[in-house]
Amino acid sequence: MKRVILITGAGGIGGFNFCRALRVTGKYFIIGADHFKHHLVFPDTDVKVQTPKHSDSEFIQRIRCIVEKYGVKFIHPQPTVEAYEISRRRRHIPARVYLPTPEAMERGFDKLETARILEKHNVLVPKTTLFPISGEVALPAWVRVRRGAGGMLSILCNSLEEVEHWTTLWNERGVTKDSDWMVQEYIGGRDVAWDSLWFNGKLITSYARERLEYPFKHLTPSGVGGTPIVARIIEDDEVNEVGRRAVSALDEKPHGFYCLDFKHRDRPYVTEVNVGKAHTTLALWSYAMHRFLGKQSIPDLYVQIGLENEAPGNLPEHDLYPEGYYLIRHMDCGSWIWREDGWKRRVV
Repeated sequence: MKRVILITGAGGIGGFNFCRALRVTGKYFIIGADHFKHHLVFPDTDVKVQTPKHSDSEFIQRIRCIVEKYGVKFIHPQPTVEAYEISRRRRHIPARVYLPTPEAMERGFDKLETARILEKHNVLVPKTTLFPISGEVALPAWVRVRRGAGGMLSILCNSLEEVEHWTTLWNERGVTKDSDWMVQEYIGGRDVAWDSLWFNGKLITSYARERLEYPFKHLTPSGVGGTPIVARIIEDDEVNEVGRRAVSALDEKPHGFYCLDFKHRDRPYVTEVNVGKAHTTLALWSYAMHRFLGKQSIPDLYVQIGLENEAPGNLPEHDLYPEGYYLIRHMDCGSWIWREDGWKRRVV
């Protein structure tokens, strides 16, 4: 008998691919939820339901009603904001979840607090300055807001005047205030992501990839976005070691997804830790690796652990997916897995 699961944010890119990765297993009756009614046309699910936004006072009650109506056994909230609300109020929902504590998630939301905690634990991070700036700052500098995803309001500034102009613009528009900003040393180098899954303080498995190109980068001030259109799997022992240390510094008992961003110049510097958030392409990588190479699907593994509340012991802690495979994708162009030797497979 298929297990009934609910995926929120199912119409977004990450949620859509999560549904796809689970659908191919044939194990689950999938309910897809999203607050954008038009996005619900995308995911391949058995049932589609519209929910209020996470900030709506009726959000949790609506989730509870869906759980009770369909007999949902497990919930995967793809958007970070929904994951936080469900983690914070999990006692009100009669279904299993596999999420960090809301306190751990709050630490991860605040990039300034993340940097301070990691620095205290001797994890390499860019030098970070509070805003407004007092004292000397190495230039160029990376200016960003403390909260938000997808490189939100990030920009490389070559002078303090540029920093002032950029922050003043958004402050005067009412989008931000001074205390929302932070200024960091610009590291440059390779753009690396490390995706990991933990269970009650134990690392279950992980893999790393290098982001090589972002969509429409010429249209964004920073040249980066929330998800790449070209990335490749890498194996890097130092990234693995720093990733483990960073997660353990932020959460003494990690549980669920912890997906990290690095800038890798001579060494990997942690720039962000997504606590409880599966990176957007994690499920697409998993789908492709399972379909063409027979590798473990992380979404399937995650749901199995969440349902059974028990972790398997037969997976590599690092480098789950082999080095050298590229994921190439773009709007309206489909997705491909590719290697330098010319081997390729169309994913979708």
